[in-house]
Amino acid sequence: MHTLAFTSSAWAEVTGSLSRGNEVAGLLLAGRAEGADGITLLVRAVRWIGQEHYGQQDAHGLSIRSAGYVPILKEAGADDEVPIFFHTHPGGRAHPSESDREVDRQVQELFRLRSRQSRYVSVVVGGSPDAPEFTGAVYSDAGLAPARIDRMRVIGRHLRILAAADSDEPSSQPDRFDRQVRAFGMEGQKQLSRVRAGVVGAGGTGSAVCEQLLRLGVGSIVVIDNDVVTASNLTRIHESTHSDIGRPKVHVVGDEAIRIGANTNVSAIEGNVAWEHVARELRHCDVVFGCTDDDAGRAVLSRLAYWYLIPLIDCGFVIESVDGNVRGLFGRVTTVMPGEACLICRRRVDPIRMRNQLLPSAERGRLADEGYAPGLLDPDPAVVAFTTMTASYAVTELLDRLFAYSGEDAPSELLLRLHARDVRTNRVERVVGHYCDDVRNWGRGDTAPLLGQMWPA
Repeated sequence: MHTLAFTSSAWAEVTGSLSRGNEVAGLLLAGRAEGADGITLLVRAVRWIGQEHYGQQDAHGLSIRSAGYVPILKEAGADDEVPIFFHTHPGGRAHPSESDREVDRQVQELFRLRSRQSRYVSVVVGGSPDAPEFTGAVYSDAGLAPARIDRMRVIGRHLRILAAADSDEPSSQPDRFDRQVRAFGMEGQKQLSRVRAGVVGAGGTGSAVCEQLLRLGVGSIVVIDNDVVTASNLTRIHESTHSDIGRPKVHVVGDEAIRIGANTNVSAIEGNVAWEHVARELRHCDVVFGCTDDDAGRAVLSRLAYWYLIPLIDCGFVIESVDGNVRGLFGRVTTVMPGEACLICRRRVDPIRMRNQLLPSAERGRLADEGYAPGLLDPDPAVVAFTTMTASYAVTELLDRLFAYSGEDAPSELLLRLHARDVRTNRVERVVGHYCDDVRNWGRGDTAPLLGQMWPA
């Protein structure tokens, strides 16, 4: 399955051209996430063909001189970006004409050569600025039929998952989701069915997030955890039973999907997201929920949001208790994505704790025993009512991003002080010069090393 990913500003720039009377064209410069069963192309910039380079241009067709796009191909090659040729069908369908296909056949080798890429990609955008549609094709070899671009993700204040105009979208089971359809409409249920979600952590909060995503009818879930069910966490992990003690937490989620009869595809991964090969499994998600108390893992997820244009909804709950007396109940749901501050800038990740967590287990134990890393190995207090409530707020954040029922100016962080019955919101500015503030990192995709950071061996 092939996916296009845009920031909302880049997509608005492209769809805004549909208000013009004539067809227009340009190139999208994209990073990429390579997968065994498809790629995600991450749009980083829009480059328009200058008006002086059109040979012919009207409402039903255009021709372009090579001088209009060859310099852009050179730019793509220099930055190791995939150049995506696109043009518009203003007011019309996004289906390519036979003339469009002939152009693709004629220029694909030149695009590959000048950009030093192995693929040629073309996209047609049709409809209107308010109701756009698209189709796209990926040519991997001049002698083979192209593969279809199936879907698009647009991130920003809203999260939109669009199916290509020529996609074969399955039915959305209106009877099963009747009450949700009454709230969000049939198109809203289709949006949910298109979502590919990642959930990092399958404990009290993560299992509750998975439970709700399954019952909402999301298309797929990648759930990651390297721990097993124990007698002490059985009280918080949704759908777990005594017979699950000793089993990986992620397998409980997979079993739950079968019991519910959900159409959601669950990929259960035993591992730690701070390991490179595990983090790679999230690169094709549309949204990731951070449900781990591991600062090293949170730091990875924070970078992932920018490199792969994936909104991160990070959450946690802290109970302050002394000798059995609760002094404070603090919850947090933070949305991280390009345009917003990362978890480091928000001081939601402790660099010292993160460093200690990445040490070999024997070294971590030694530091804890010697008092150099207090609390590193001690479990935090946790109560199912609080972890489940935090999960509900996190899933509600996803629903708000999909359906925008709280208005246009949404905060990026929700802070809960349950002991005071207080809910607050905020938005934090990015630190100038930090990785989240550097637009060159937005949509970079696969790099060496992954996410531009060092990984534990």
